[in-house]
Amino acid sequence: MKDWPLRSETEAEIARADDLLDKADALLRRHRDTGPEPVVTESDPTLPLADGDDLPILTDIVDEFDADIPVLTDAAPPVATSPPPATIPAAAAHGIDPAIVAEHLIEIDTEISREVEAWLANELPQILSRELDALVEKVRRETLAHLRATLLPTLSERIARRLNALDD
Repeated sequence: MKDWPLRSETEAEIARADDLLDKADALLRRHRDTGPEPVVTESDPTLPLADGDDLPILTDIVDEFDADIPVLTDAAPPVATSPPPATIPAAAAHGIDPAIVAEHLIEIDTEISREVEAWLANELPQILSRELDALVEKVRRETLAHLRATLLPTLSERIARRLNALDD
């Protein structure tokens, strides 16, 4: 078993952890009505929480609403829906509109993608067929070599025994 290094926990950390565990126990007890309440002694470290320390019920409805609280959309600045197009230094030097250059770059990217897809659609089946044929041939050669090395001596021995049995 691994020896874990001892942590130097302060009393406050231990007390906070105990409080969290007590609250979790209270929540579990609230939702589990299967048995009688446990008997608590003074030496028992799992003392029940006081009524004020219990976890709040999440189904409580808050009816009061403070009208002085500003709505978030009123205080938030408007957000741009898309970032401005990046400036292209070469286009700016020649007086070309960066939006036109960006459109051309998108068209070039689309054209390259189409060409790559078309090439793969035409060439990949042929490449795979060649490689699979080569693999089949390699497996066939290796299987025959293994057969000759292992099965042929066994068969030769059996044939020799039968021929010797006929001579006897």
